Amino acid sequence: MAGLLYAVVVFCQLLSVAWAATLRVYIPSSNLLHNPNTLPASTHATLTSGTGPPVKAVLRRGNYIEFPDITTVGSHLLDIYTRDYVFAPYRIDISPSPDSPGTVITGAWETYRGARWADRGVALVTAPTDKLDISAKVLAAKEFYEQRAGFNPLTLLKNPMILFGLVALALTFGMPKLMENMDPEMRAEYEEMQKKSPMGGITRAMQGGGTGGSTENFDLAGFLAGSSKSSGADNTSEGIRERKR
Repeated sequence: MAGLLYAVVVFCQLLSVAWAATLRVYIPSSNLLHNPNTLPASTHATLTSGTGPPVKAVLRRGNYIEFPDITTVGSHLLDIYTRDYVFAPYRIDISPSPDSPGTVITGAWETYRGARWADRGVALVTAPTDKLDISAKVLAAKEFYEQRAGFNPLTLLKNPMILFGLVALALTFGMPKLMENMDPEMRAEYEEMQKKSPMGGITRAMQGGGTGGSTENFDLAGFLAGSSKSSGADNTSEGIRERKR
């Protein structure tokens, strides 16, 4: 009698396992993953629920991962882990079967990391089923090393000092050419303005230019200090003070 009871219990367990839901995840080729056969043997997936321990499944020959006989009821998070790529996570809902003592898959959606659990993508299941096949989606390739940037001469043009030097160089070599092609009257007027301009005197003083005119006695230090009196005026005032004494 005890043996018959034990056989009935084993048969019921086998019957419930036989009707349990099965999930198979295929990894197809894509723009990021051209050949799924190059995935390492450590590639695996986990199915995590809030009511039971995570279930782990490894990559099999044929580039698929299979979770047979899922008996835990509720919402599950499907994560695929590999060394070189990032896969999209999925939400899998498991419910008791209304026609058998097993379970069925009632919902499957692509979910998003950091989003609410209720935020779901396109539904992958239209009706409850005891066996579901889905294709995994590769989001990005993992980069472990930062690529060293090469030298680009155009980046020098982003430096303000380089731009200022290029402008000064262009003026240095371009101004004489511009003066040669200038109208004689306009050229004479420009030279006269340069003679009367304090900045023109500063330029000639720095370059060791010729003498003559009002710029000969130009006080560069006084000009930079903001003084408007010339050296001649200073000498005159000193002479007046001497006579008053």
